[in-house]
Amino acid sequence: MHEDTSSSTDTRPTIFLIEEDDNAHRPLKRNLRKLGYRVLAVLDLEDALEWVSVARIPADLILINLVGKAVEETLEMGRALRERATYDGPTPLVVMPEKVDKELEGRDVNVGGNDWITYYEDGDQLRRLLDRLLPRMPSA
Repeated sequence: MHEDTSSSTDTRPTIFLIEEDDNAHRPLKRNLRKLGYRVLAVLDLEDALEWVSVARIPADLILINLVGKAVEETLEMGRALRERATYDGPTPLVVMPEKVDKELEGRDVNVGGNDWITYYEDGDQLRRLLDRLLPRMPSA
């Protein structure tokens, strides 16, 4: 797992990123850090499940994109990961589908509780959704 080397007193919101698309993984991680988030990142669900089974992974939000998986399947896997990691139900889960129909592009859909699908159009859209779901801590 790749994570920030920030101190344990770091109060920035933490995003647990599971991004299987090699072309998107590094840029997304870099952009999230530029937005002020702490990022714990893995390349696939198998690694994510392994990490949460052996350690407490503190995260304020789970952001997930599984290549080649349907949206519903990815949601179910994200929910299972959240449960296995013993995150509480309110911990937001955001799924970014690999492929998006044009008519859905740019929409964020709440699919129940704190589970979201973001039909990703651009970085500003994701930033706005994260701003709604994660409280920002004042800069020190």
